[in-house]
Amino acid sequence: MIPGPSRLVPGACSVAPSPWHVGQWAPDSIMPRQSSDRSAIRRRRTGAELLARSRQGADTQEVLDSLHGIAGGGTAGQIAQHLGNGADPRDVSVALRRLVEQGQVLEVRPGRYQASGSGGEHAVTLQADASGGLAAVLPDGSRYAVHPHYRLGAKAGDVCQILIGEDRLALVTRILRRSGREVVGAVNFLPGGPVLVADNRREGTLPIRSTFARFDREYQAGDRVVGVIEIDAEGRAGVNVTRVLGQRTPEVADFEYVRLVHDLPGDFPPEVVAQAEAYGKDMPLLDRHGNQREDLREKLILTIDPETAKDFDDAISLERDHRGNWIVGVHIADVSHFVDEHSPLDQEAARRGTSIYLVNRVIPMLPEALSNGLCSLVPKQDRYCLSAFLTLEAKSLRLLDTRLAETVINSRHRLSYEQALAVLERRERPGEWPEDALGMLRDCSKLAQQIRAQRERAGALNLFSVEHRFTLDVEGNPIATTAETTDIAHQLIEELMLLANRAVAAWLGAKGLPCVFRVHEAPDPERLKVLQTLLETYGLEAQGVETRPGLQKILGRIAKEPRAPRLVLNLMMLRSFKRAIYTVENNGHYALAFSDYCHFTSPIRRYPDLLVHRLAKRALNRKDFERVEIRPAYLDSLARQASWLEQRAEDAERDLDARKAARYLARRIGEVVPAVVTGASGGALYVQILETGLEGVLPIRELHDDFYRFDPDRMALVGSRSGRVYGIGTELDVLIAHVDIERADVVFARPENDAPTHRAAPMPGRKTKLTISQLLDRRKHRGKK
Repeated sequence: MIPGPSRLVPGACSVAPSPWHVGQWAPDSIMPRQSSDRSAIRRRRTGAELLARSRQGADTQEVLDSLHGIAGGGTAGQIAQHLGNGADPRDVSVALRRLVEQGQVLEVRPGRYQASGSGGEHAVTLQADASGGLAAVLPDGSRYAVHPHYRLGAKAGDVCQILIGEDRLALVTRILRRSGREVVGAVNFLPGGPVLVADNRREGTLPIRSTFARFDREYQAGDRVVGVIEIDAEGRAGVNVTRVLGQRTPEVADFEYVRLVHDLPGDFPPEVVAQAEAYGKDMPLLDRHGNQREDLREKLILTIDPETAKDFDDAISLERDHRGNWIVGVHIADVSHFVDEHSPLDQEAARRGTSIYLVNRVIPMLPEALSNGLCSLVPKQDRYCLSAFLTLEAKSLRLLDTRLAETVINSRHRLSYEQALAVLERRERPGEWPEDALGMLRDCSKLAQQIRAQRERAGALNLFSVEHRFTLDVEGNPIATTAETTDIAHQLIEELMLLANRAVAAWLGAKGLPCVFRVHEAPDPERLKVLQTLLETYGLEAQGVETRPGLQKILGRIAKEPRAPRLVLNLMMLRSFKRAIYTVENNGHYALAFSDYCHFTSPIRRYPDLLVHRLAKRALNRKDFERVEIRPAYLDSLARQASWLEQRAEDAERDLDARKAARYLARRIGEVVPAVVTGASGGALYVQILETGLEGVLPIRELHDDFYRFDPDRMALVGSRSGRVYGIGTELDVLIAHVDIERADVVFARPENDAPTHRAAPMPGRKTKLTISQLLDRRKHRGKK
């Protein structure tokens, strides 16, 4: 029997933690992690979610019955409230994962569930049919052939979510469990036999059916092992252990670990590489589809990208028309010219969904011959583009006209963001850039800032965030971190890309064609009420939180706070929002305040952008694009799978960042660093180091000066004798006490006789109208009606 984990002590640093038994005590040293990007609001994984892996779970039948009683489905928290009797959302989450694996429940969006068959989507185990294809058999016995071009790489034996298309073919939208895929985890020896506790929480705990011949000699307690999932005829999954995950350099070990945990794609199939490399380098005006392109090679066009980027997929130009109006040119790499619908290239791009950026590695959506070659808008080279010409009224900057065209460009200049910022701040070296390029760049920046101000007046929410990047040594060890935030150079590109994305979505609608929209729905009103209570608890006026103008005013107040509370308060705001997703239903983009919005500007690295390009070419009546897919169910299946693949990429990126953070802090055990509290629970504080943005937990047992209890109304730990408050926004010094590299956990302790730098307490005389406990109680009773 493998022993459970012992109490962590300062100075400990493990690379192979002991696993724990299902249902037994589990380590509470779980690090909450977060990340963000321009267009999507990322979901933060909490320690409670990871701890849920070790819980027994609620009764699955009760959970399923409750889910049937909630119109439109619900989250684990909503189902727990519906169940009543103090049901724990973590137990409900475990039961939901079991039901998903059994095909009775669908996770239609990250964290949101509905019964299989409701909403037109089903969970099935795919079967081989007599013709060599795949079939999906629903619980009622009805049988559907799986469309050969909409499989997402699924094979017989895989458990998948499917939609039924207009032609009665099954379309795979997500692979829930892939038969034959590798999985990594820890071995536990239970009375019923050994199991593998998968590091990917979605895999859960799998019975071990067999091990490799040398397992008894090579395996040591706590080792991570790799196994292959097999699914039997009744849909039950087990695992055959194939090897012990050995010790390698951090560069290789971290990448391999994340690749296995998240089932990330590896090398491109030979036929895909061959297709990508078969294209010639010439870019004639009459292209291979027989379409005549506009010649823009003499126009002043330039790119602005990160210093290390190789896949340049957008370029810009700016000029005036005869009336003095601005014509903004947004020129996007014409990936659809090279990636024919349903070709091997297209099938592989759809299966990957997005490029995945893993610190110093990239898993690209397209082979290098295209992503860094023919589709990359490198300077001084002819390149095919799909260009959007956006005419803005000279003074008001109102969008007067949108025109799309297939073009050939020759980018004049390639600037990094740092170089562009130097130009905009007039720090460039004399003669470094031609005057016409400098003038255009500065005009573009002025326009971008005016457009940004217009968006804010329309209700757009611009949240403050800081991303931290690691610098690695040759072996993959992190040796430094740098903070990245927005500046006017980044905002220049961001605003012009937002303008193009919005304009193209509206343009397709005006043409009567469908679109794959990028949708961000409004927050749940009850979550906003909780946010209001929290903000008021910490002394901020939060009236009007249910509207965008009200949220804007709150953001304005937050912007005046010092850096630490500003970061934390923005994080609180982010937690109240939903994720942005891809869908064929146009529900607008809440955070951007756009009624029409899609992704058009990055087809090298995002599959939905490629779909939008094809739809645009169909609207332009271009040859070979007259028959591209426009059926709603088919586009919806591609949109849904793109949303899931985006989530997978973000999970992988976050987990690799967390492992690098653990390695970075493992070298600093014993150091005392300034930090800020970002969350609290009954057992711990969640803490972010101010210097690096890296996060960890401060267990309640490390607060030795008092007996602390959790106050749910203030989301804080409060000392019973002293009244000392540790809550969201509290600044304090912490000791880096323990780091577990394999689990990417960081545990802090308090320096002896140290007090909070800043007490997070209510403002004198301020009373909130409704406490969080009352809100949750109201939600519970409302769910029973």
